[in-house]
Amino acid sequence: MTRNTDLWLWLTVPIAILLAIASGSGVWVSNIYRDTPNLVAQAIGQDAITLGVALPTLIISALLAGRGSQGARLVWLGGLIYTVYTYVGYAFSVRFNSLFLVYVALLGCSTYALIGGLATTDWAGIKTRFTEQTPVKAVSIYLGVIAALFYLLWLSEAVPASLTGYPPQSLIDAGTPTNFVQVLDMAWLLPAVVITATSLWRRLPLGYVLAGALLSHFVLLTLAILSMVAFLVRAGQPVAIPQVVIYGVLLLLSLGLWVVYLKNLKPQHIPA
Repeated sequence: MTRNTDLWLWLTVPIAILLAIASGSGVWVSNIYRDTPNLVAQAIGQDAITLGVALPTLIISALLAGRGSQGARLVWLGGLIYTVYTYVGYAFSVRFNSLFLVYVALLGCSTYALIGGLATTDWAGIKTRFTEQTPVKAVSIYLGVIAALFYLLWLSEAVPASLTGYPPQSLIDAGTPTNFVQVLDMAWLLPAVVITATSLWRRLPLGYVLAGALLSHFVLLTLAILSMVAFLVRAGQPVAIPQVVIYGVLLLLSLGLWVVYLKNLKPQHIPA
């Protein structure tokens, strides 16, 4: 099991190199993006967080996970969820540019690292390391609220647009054929959040592992979204203030629960 686990952890090396190229180019190379001003501002804002926060988080957590830290492994899995989620968008929604193959390679490596990482995780062993003080109910409720909130948010926009046959204004501003965030959330992420919340409430090993990974992902994702907002404002693009407030609150809640949750994972000896 250790050899198989290390194999997937080693995929962090090409992922980190590709992340540095993709996000570094987005931040520092002008005119890399050929999209609408709205989407360009969002892409650069996300690149800034990917380069400055997600990339070092992924590298450090992989190193510590390789030395036996289960908490670091949960963070590493969360970083992979963030990377897969992000580069589905770049591969399918960003207008073709010189980094297209980098996006494809990132999506492929991250997807297989996530699948392999989950398959080789000691689910039952991680559950036994959590203390009785772990905020199981609080995290379960929080995840359930996130799922309900975002289903309502996306459906409130998608349902009226589907009935009229006209795309919503957010889609027009972005200049993309569909909203990949809504697709990913409603088809993949939010069902996983519901499964995790239910499993954690029932104190199943699946819930303990995925809750740690998803909280890590939400911290990175909400940071990226707030960075997008900052770059949208800088570019003179319209911003929905209520959504900014919601994401700010979600960042604080996700970060607080993430810290408390991982603090209740019993420490273990990490060999030198």
